[in-house]
Amino acid sequence: MEKINITIVFILITFMSFSQSIQDIRLQNLGSTVTVTGIATNGIELGDIRYIQDSTAGIALYDLSTNNYLTNILRGDSLTISGELADYNGLLEIYVTGPPIIHSNNNIVPNPQIVSPSQVGETTESEIVQINNSIFNSGGSIFGVGTYDFASNGQQGKIYLRTNHPLLGSLIPT
Repeated sequence: MEKINITIVFILITFMSFSQSIQDIRLQNLGSTVTVTGIATNGIELGDIRYIQDSTAGIALYDLSTNNYLTNILRGDSLTISGELADYNGLLEIYVTGPPIIHSNNNIVPNPQIVSPSQVGETTESEIVQINNSIFNSGGSIFGVGTYDFASNGQQGKIYLRTNHPLLGSLIPT
């Protein structure tokens, strides 16, 4: 009887989805498929859009489908989600392509960065910011849907409040 040596080679292919920092994702080309992990900084109060932040930056998430992938994401949820990098009227977004993986709930949202009106832009886009010493041009009126001009430390700024914003119906500070 002849002895036969058989060598079996197993090839293991693992498909891994690597989550990148939001700052790195923001540098990629539009149309890139990305996977990101962060803390949700809003819930339903801003409508269908969700914003997430990590220690490097923030980014918007939007679901173009009718799957409602973002509906149950609440402020403080830690999540990982994938999608396509897109630009919507100057706002860098991830058009999500599937449901998020929720890691935990009720996490502490990042503290706001203290900025001046001139510092609001691409480097703070989709992040929680705070502008101190703001004086609104229409102080004493009531907030409604629309834009409001303000000044802070000699610099001009503008905010926009959309339907369902929590400030609607409240007194505009003087």
